[in-house]
Amino acid sequence: MSAGGERSGGAPPRFSVVIPTYRRRERVLRHVAALSNQTFDDFEAIVVDDGSDDGSAAALRALETPFPLSVIEQENQGAAQARNVGAKAARGDLLLFLDDDMEATPSLLAEHDRCHREGADLVVGDMPLHPDSPPGLLSWGVGFWAQTRRERLLEPGAEPGLDDLLTGQISIARQSFERLGGFDTSFTREGLFGGEDIDFGYRVVKAGLRAVFDPEAISYQYYDVGPEAYLRRARETGRSEEELVLKHPEQASRLAAAPAFHTRRSRWLLGPLVAAPEWVGWPLRRLAVALVRGGRRDRWTRRLFYGMRTVEHRRGARLARRESGTGSAVVLAFHAVSDLGSDPVLAEYGVPPARFAEHLDALARRGWEFVDLDTLLAALDGRARLPERAALVSFDDAYVDLLAAGCPILAERGIPAVAFAVAGLTGETNAWDRHLGARELPLLDADGLRALPRHGVEVGSHGMNHRPLPKLDLAEAEREVADSAAALEELGLPRPRAFSFPHGECNSEIAAAVAASGYRAAFTVTPGAVERGCDRFSLPRVEVLASDTPARLRLKLATAGWPARWRQPLLRLTRTKQ
Repeated sequence: MSAGGERSGGAPPRFSVVIPTYRRRERVLRHVAALSNQTFDDFEAIVVDDGSDDGSAAALRALETPFPLSVIEQENQGAAQARNVGAKAARGDLLLFLDDDMEATPSLLAEHDRCHREGADLVVGDMPLHPDSPPGLLSWGVGFWAQTRRERLLEPGAEPGLDDLLTGQISIARQSFERLGGFDTSFTREGLFGGEDIDFGYRVVKAGLRAVFDPEAISYQYYDVGPEAYLRRARETGRSEEELVLKHPEQASRLAAAPAFHTRRSRWLLGPLVAAPEWVGWPLRRLAVALVRGGRRDRWTRRLFYGMRTVEHRRGARLARRESGTGSAVVLAFHAVSDLGSDPVLAEYGVPPARFAEHLDALARRGWEFVDLDTLLAALDGRARLPERAALVSFDDAYVDLLAAGCPILAERGIPAVAFAVAGLTGETNAWDRHLGARELPLLDADGLRALPRHGVEVGSHGMNHRPLPKLDLAEAEREVADSAAALEELGLPRPRAFSFPHGECNSEIAAAVAASGYRAAFTVTPGAVERGCDRFSLPRVEVLASDTPARLRLKLATAGWPARWRQPLLRLTRTKQ
């Protein structure tokens, strides 16, 4: 470690500027030297050389600067670890993280300081393309992104989102950084970058810290990444986004915004390359790289190159799923275990006991293994692997026929299950259906609910009164969720770990309320398979109806993940009348 300028009296500086670098000797020298032009002079700079072999560290130590400059060397471990190391060595009250391709304007630190003094906890600035960047498709794309980002964040009422909290230029109090635990280095592979910036930003948001965008805090990004490196980064981005969702399952919606094939031709031509060996797509990849490296920016080149970007992104995501996957399970959603064939409303929601047993036996013969809620939660946590064909049996409403008819069938086969009870209507009836003309069906009372665990059936919550939660005032919906857990506990049951949304209806606010109430998972009636990385507070289930034959139920499971426009017509063709 070496130092440049010294601070009088040894007082700690206001800012510590932390810059990770890797094999960019000339660029980092230029950008560190540019810090000499700052109008705000109460700062130190710490450059962490992440295993460069181009003489970066020695050149930096020889650099004369009017501010204290420290140079730390480490083996190549990635930018996240380099930033953490720099932050640990920092003496400043505030940390400003800059990438080594960022050239600060003279007012950068003064702007960050102003925002923090005005109450910001985290500040992000503008990062336009450096005018000296080599021209080409990729630098043009970065410039377009930066300009679009600036315009969006300058709109009235706009606030920085997770994708805006980038480590290229971001400042935060050192104490806050330490309290949040720094950057998660598990996102880094072989010294490459990962999703640590989005992960850190998400933890900032969860901690309630105030993030602001300052358009006058400007650092120009010198973008000289080649097309081959760009595609490698695309693969890393796909991998890291998957891992981000594994760490924060409630962020699963981010995957919907991932790069996609937008035309039928691209899906047909490029889609198969995602799962194919790399050599299969090598000719197209080399062509795309050569065209971009040659300066081509025409429409055909853009389509080909960004199509290959999508291939690499999806390939990285697929690799992450394969490395961290714990298998998948279908969750079967039953209601009543009785024949309700004459009921004008509930006929389809009553599966007779004989048909219920037939379903379970048919699935077992086909190799399905029935798991309990504990096993499913462990798989979502990454602590256990599910059988190849795993199924969890669940019941909504907890009617009395579950104990009388369903439990003996389950116990005879050693099959566990979970039942979601309407906590505020214990021992009463299905009041929510009566106004529709449905028959009155009794619900289990307190003794009945307490008997379920002895039969291998865990009790979860189905709300207090079976009301559709998104249609309620948010505060009232939150009480429905939290009070139902407390009510079941008061009956002498364990605090419920799982929640089933009444009528299957939920939104992001309701899902957040379920999480805040201490539940570990929540279920919809949207078809699909449960696997690690799913939003655990919006898990899919496959509803089982009275008209489902064993063959139709198998078809439901096989098509659970299909788009509704394909699945529903097929299921209608196989539906039988009761």
